[in-house]
Amino acid sequence: MRIRFLLLPLAMHASACAPRAADTVQPTVAPAELVLADGGLRVIDLARIQGRILREGAGQPPDTVVARLAREVYRPWPRFWNGYLGDEADFREWAVKLLEPGHPIHARLAPFAALALDRRFSEGVDWIVRTTGRRPAGTWYIVFGPGWTDMGGLSGIGMVADFTKLVPDSAAVANLLPHELTHQVQGGSSARAGDPDAGTVLERIVNEGFASYVAWVYGGDRHTPAQALMYRDPEWAWALAHERELAAAVAPLLASRERKHLDLVASRGDQVVPGAPGAVGYFLGFRIVQAYVANRGAESWKEISDLPVAEVVARSGYRW
Repeated sequence: MRIRFLLLPLAMHASACAPRAADTVQPTVAPAELVLADGGLRVIDLARIQGRILREGAGQPPDTVVARLAREVYRPWPRFWNGYLGDEADFREWAVKLLEPGHPIHARLAPFAALALDRRFSEGVDWIVRTTGRRPAGTWYIVFGPGWTDMGGLSGIGMVADFTKLVPDSAAVANLLPHELTHQVQGGSSARAGDPDAGTVLERIVNEGFASYVAWVYGGDRHTPAQALMYRDPEWAWALAHERELAAAVAPLLASRERKHLDLVASRGDQVVPGAPGAVGYFLGFRIVQAYVANRGAESWKEISDLPVAEVVARSGYRW
């Protein structure tokens, strides 16, 4: 099996989620497709189709079930599968694994259905449009796939949420969706298109911090800043206590576009300084947005998606 397009890590996908042409073959009826934001956002729930086929195919020969999966899940959306997994032969070879009793799909279908993703997407998009006047744009593919990412961007195709790897936990999904939808607002911002800091560590920090801040606002009293960052309370406390040290360690990297530096500030498995939590770029970006709001007013965060990232930092007064 082979990947033919770049798979980006979680939340590094704003440009990948810009509106694109539909897959070359479309189904006559697409009940799994949800269209939101005046047509700018598409959510294609392939997992729902996969679950139905497996339920209806119980007791049938594996070749029969795989053929139906190819017909109803692969062929209507080949562009997605070619970008994430491979061609139809690759798909058929992989799809046999879905029939194995130990595959996560069998244990996760029920909690996945309980997530009510259509409602969560609709509510999240409605809130963003109503609150900011801006619309997310792009395409999501919801799937039980090969599990090569939990949630991430496929270059030139859109977002994938792969529940083979992504645990269908309602609290986690409630955090992730507003975060990722915010990135899809940023990706469609014409004001950001010519930003000289595009692709830098600074942009990554500001974008991730802003998306985390929006998720915190969306969560209201239900979320703490730590939860919005997917930090434990001790990690948040440590980062606050060592903020100046973290900022100083990151400052020399702000102009870099090197993958190792982007990963250093975004990966949850990397430490910028000993003892630090991972993903300190999310934390520092969140603190920049907090400083911005402290300087410019409680509702001022709504401006940020349309500003060059250096302007965001300048208006915030944040010191590196």
